Amino acid sequence: MEDDKLKSLFSNFEPELSSDFLFMNKLQRNLNSVELIKQHTAEVRSRSRKAVAIAAIVGFIVGFLFSLSLPYLTDAISNWQLTLPSESVMNVFANNFTIIAWLVIGGTSVFAALNSYEVSLSLLRPKEANAI
Repeated sequence: MEDDKLKSLFSNFEPELSSDFLFMNKLQRNLNSVELIKQHTAEVRSRSRKAVAIAAIVGFIVGFLFSLSLPYLTDAISNWQLTLPSESVMNVFANNFTIIAWLVIGGTSVFAALNSYEVSLSLLRPKEANAI
């Protein structure tokens, strides 16, 4: 019973089909759009990889340079600690200077790496032809 109703409903259904030429044009436009998106994605990925490499190098260099200054800073803090009274709160800072210094070095390296990533990513972005 219901099958007959469905058959009668679909027996009169004749969808309008576009010509082969229109179908091929639409398909070609869609394929061109996909290729354009793939090309753009590859360019963005390449720029991101270059920016990450630059950020890693900058972070390493900043950390290395600050690490080179650590012995001089440790000597300066040791000499400064000798002038402090024994009950001074600054003695806690002086006793834990290497831990604090490494935290500062790490934070500075990460900060420099993140900023260099942002700067290099903006510099690697292609220039707009219409920009005024």
